[in-house]
Amino acid sequence: MSGRKQLVLWLLIVGGFLVVGFREGATTITWVLAAVAGAGGVANYLATVVKPSATTSTDAQVDDAAAALANKVRQQWDKELRARALVEDKRLPVRCRPLYGGSETERTCDEVVSAYVDDPHRMVVTGKSGAGKTGLLILLALAVLRRQSSRSVPVILSVSDWNPRQNFQEWVLEAVLGEYPFLASEKRYGPTAVLELLRRGRLLLLLDNLDQMGAEPDTSALRTIERDLDSGRPFVLACQSGYFAAANAAGTIPDSDVVVLLPFRPEEVVDHLRSRIPQVAVDRWEPVLEELRENDPSPLGAALETPFMLTLAQDVYSERGSKPADLLELTDADAMRAALLRDFPRKALDERPGSPTDHEPSSRAPGWDLDRQVDWLTFLAREYGEIAWWELVSKVPRWVVVARGVLVGGGVSAVLGLLLLGLFGRPVLGLVVGFALGAASGALLARVPAEPPRRFAFRRLRGVEVARDLVFAVVGAVAGAVAVGLVFGGLPGAVTGLVFGVLFGLVRRFTELTDPAGIITPTSSLHDDRKAVLTATGLGAALGTAVGAVLGGVVGVADLGLVVPVTDPLLVGALGAAVGLVLGAGGIGLATYSTSACGRYDTARIWLALTRRTPLRLMRFLHHAHQRTVLRLVGPTYQFRHELLRKELARPG
Repeated sequence: MSGRKQLVLWLLIVGGFLVVGFREGATTITWVLAAVAGAGGVANYLATVVKPSATTSTDAQVDDAAAALANKVRQQWDKELRARALVEDKRLPVRCRPLYGGSETERTCDEVVSAYVDDPHRMVVTGKSGAGKTGLLILLALAVLRRQSSRSVPVILSVSDWNPRQNFQEWVLEAVLGEYPFLASEKRYGPTAVLELLRRGRLLLLLDNLDQMGAEPDTSALRTIERDLDSGRPFVLACQSGYFAAANAAGTIPDSDVVVLLPFRPEEVVDHLRSRIPQVAVDRWEPVLEELRENDPSPLGAALETPFMLTLAQDVYSERGSKPADLLELTDADAMRAALLRDFPRKALDERPGSPTDHEPSSRAPGWDLDRQVDWLTFLAREYGEIAWWELVSKVPRWVVVARGVLVGGGVSAVLGLLLLGLFGRPVLGLVVGFALGAASGALLARVPAEPPRRFAFRRLRGVEVARDLVFAVVGAVAGAVAVGLVFGGLPGAVTGLVFGVLFGLVRRFTELTDPAGIITPTSSLHDDRKAVLTATGLGAALGTAVGAVLGGVVGVADLGLVVPVTDPLLVGALGAAVGLVLGAGGIGLATYSTSACGRYDTARIWLALTRRTPLRLMRFLHHAHQRTVLRLVGPTYQFRHELLRKELARPG
């Protein structure tokens, strides 16, 4: 018999004891038997789900994990390819050469990608900030995925938050699971899927942002990567030229493995602009084109020598009436770059009328004040390097999280207490007890650490996670025992508390990280997390309905002071079921929501809106900024289009 069927059987046994105890006025022994039966059933069920599972993932599970990861990576970067204008007909002609080579060894990035796919090896890509290093990694990832014979799945990981004192392979495991959390599903992929992918050489690591690890280059980083990765394992590392030269002072990475992305020559900038500028805009751009043709080198040529800055200039001066010649009034390249970075968010976010054929509200101009939008982006740039919606609460004072837990928990529980005890002529007691119980539970649950977005699904238990679930079990047990005990007495309250405690714990346990079906985006991960809370609320409603129906229809409330003039057992049972539905849904729903990722996100967005740092509809604003290319998507998180843009926005003053 399966674990779930055995659990149902035990619950039926418990129900039988309860009916006997209520209808026949049985002694304490009946209630003890009910409690023991319930505990036995739960223990028997947990034994079926806690039993040791396989210690490693099977070959089939590893293959499934690789296929799911490849599909996710392809979807993720195909979309970003279009957003970054990296599709073949729009791609800028970036050139590169080996570090030791001369001009005769120059190749296009497409040629480098093709050669690398044919012969994967260790390679470092360097260049100036904005030279196109991340773009090259994206092209490499998609090219490897298109190669049918490749068993390796490319993953682009930012090493900016890695500490070289941590084993690099250990960090890779954490980073891959953080970026692609669905791989943690033991039911689908076993307990060691990511470890096996790494161990078997089925992950091609494309490592970005080494230069963002700190202001000063860490010379131990490259040695640690070389030491911790298996000898000969292919990988690609992207880093700014100056930072890499300092970090590689000991010669850890041979020059022959380093490729340098070259800046655009002035004539290349002219050719590109002439090919992309509409004919009606040529007159506006002519002073810029003339400066580039006649003066080499020039500050303007230095400012526009990278793909990022050249694309930014096109975006800033794309509107009719704009004056690209304003750049010529600035005296040096740094001032020109700063002006483009400063003007871009305002140009991108400037409200323009939506298409009359566009019926999607999220894609229409939201009507926010432009200055406020820039202020919101400035705050996000200063406080968050990466905008993960479930981590926004990290900038909210702890007392605010606790206070919201107390107010929401106490307020909702006070209403539930009023509903229950008010039916028996004790509304004030219901308000007081409900608020006290809800406030205490809210304060307790507010201290439980926040978790990443989750979805509702059955899964095995693991001992290391039980402690957190016990917090929810205790909250459920106390709430159920107090609510029922105040009306029906101590023993019925204790048994009901046991049942609710078990369900609270199981509801908390039966969640797992987001599934790989479709592209995981900030919006989809938020919806999944909210669905998990709603599912838990529905389970609470079902249990509350059953308990309320038994207590009202089977036990009866004739001698308990029911103020509603209903005597028919069926009607009383229906009333009990209705009250139980509200209490069960409210109790479990509130407990689950208070510690969910979406619950903490709501706390953060409300607090940040009250302090005028971000809008109340924060997710819509982030989506809007992404549509206007100020932000980019990296899995379920947002990042600024480029680190240069984030730094400019975060600059004081």
